[in-house]
Amino acid sequence: MKSITMTLPKQGFFPYLARCLTVGIAYAAANFIVAVVLGSLSRQSANLENFAVWIFTGTLLCMSFSPFIVRSNWSSTKTILAVWAALTFVRSLGLGIEGALFKPASTSISLIGAFTGTLVGLLVAWLSVTLLMQDHAVPSENNDHHSWWGWTWRVLVVGLAYFLFYFIFGATNAFLYTINFYKNNPQYGLTLPPASVIFLAQLLRGPLFGLGSLFIARSVSLPRRQLALGLGLMLFVVGGAAPYAEVTFRTMPLGFNLATLTEILFQNVLTGTVAASLFGAKQFSE
Repeated sequence: MKSITMTLPKQGFFPYLARCLTVGIAYAAANFIVAVVLGSLSRQSANLENFAVWIFTGTLLCMSFSPFIVRSNWSSTKTILAVWAALTFVRSLGLGIEGALFKPASTSISLIGAFTGTLVGLLVAWLSVTLLMQDHAVPSENNDHHSWWGWTWRVLVVGLAYFLFYFIFGATNAFLYTINFYKNNPQYGLTLPPASVIFLAQLLRGPLFGLGSLFIARSVSLPRRQLALGLGLMLFVVGGAAPYAEVTFRTMPLGFNLATLTEILFQNVLTGTVAASLFGAKQFSE
């Protein structure tokens, strides 16, 4: 069978990069407006430093979805909804739940952030698909259909995988680095939430990773190894690296950032691998 690769738009790399940068600028502008309107209820301030970071992370978000957009078997409308679903479930709702549970005093800010993030995510999804989706005859969709329970248990298994990977790599990082860092650097004011709160937050967040992966995975027909790489990188950027860069990266030392991002990379890439094995089209399994 002829190999199917995760390709970029036919226009070339620099036009592709310009389109992703355009999405990044739109993302930054939307977040800037939200921060101005919400004021103290916003997670971040409306300033030039944040605007520059938003451009960077918005560009990364577009790039993380681009392999799926250019290979999508679905119409542009359904592809927009798939990207939006991934952004909503993996990022907006997932981080909103985590923020509300980890910082109960800031629950209102977390919930407002989740709502505005959903709206900004729709803009990112629409603009990314509009700029990147190639004009081509839409192939027939794959024929792997399951009952609602067939999809539900798959989503739950992906959620369980994320839950396990979170604690496996989180514990590894804690023993190797973060516990000592917390003890030896009180100036950062870092405290771990109770284990029960972390447990509940990740138990709820895991299935959201499964749902976000499901819609994206079903939009393409790719060999599962390629799908695993694409999903893993998408989950890493959308569910980890981008929000971390926006909120935490600038306030912490390089060692802490590298340790945390490495932990998130292993958690999310392996979760994407599990999702690809469960959601990938059977005719493209390897």
